[in-house]
Amino acid sequence: MSEVQLPAYETLESDLKAQGLAVTPSELHGLLSGMICGGLAVDGEQWLAPICDYANQGEALTDGAKSVIRAVFNATSAELNQVTQTLFTSTAAELADVEFHVSMLLPAEDAELMLRAESLSEWVTNFISGLGLMGMDKQKLSDDVTEAVSALEEIAQLGIDEDESMDEQAMLFDNVVAYVPECVLVCLVGLSQRGEVDESEAFGLPADDTNDKPTLH
Repeated sequence: MSEVQLPAYETLESDLKAQGLAVTPSELHGLLSGMICGGLAVDGEQWLAPICDYANQGEALTDGAKSVIRAVFNATSAELNQVTQTLFTSTAAELADVEFHVSMLLPAEDAELMLRAESLSEWVTNFISGLGLMGMDKQKLSDDVTEAVSALEEIAQLGIDEDESMDEQAMLFDNVVAYVPECVLVCLVGLSQRGEVDESEAFGLPADDTNDKPTLH
């Protein structure tokens, strides 16, 4: 839906490493997506502070690092903004013919399943963190958003069991990958009612506890 394209996973991975940033493409894109869905103003650089904290040990970003991350931010915000605009300006009949697309930066489909599953967990975990940074209060969420966030929290804990059938787990993984954007859309629509969130409402990243993950079987 948007003409602004995200960089390929492998390209962004190389660029992030070249800039000395301790973040994977999935982590970065998930975090930015969550912040935007949570109400981050897209016409400024409010994303700078959390990215510095998360990916650069609190240090200021170089111009090169800013350029790399800004490209991801611009593509992500353009895509999600287009989805929002379409949802709120189209009739029910028009929406019936619209196929919404929410991107996730994951390794290519021919990459190892373990790597793709790990990257999906990173994306989802950081999407939730992004929502938290924008002051998401679980006590004030609609039932639909609460259900979507709960589903994402469960998905973030999924892993691959090497002792189980890889073919079966691959099929289940594909189903999960297809389901995550649906949860993101629910969050985008539900949280967009709040409008843009003031920077003073944001708080730090929650602890990343992804050990002892259940498997996809």
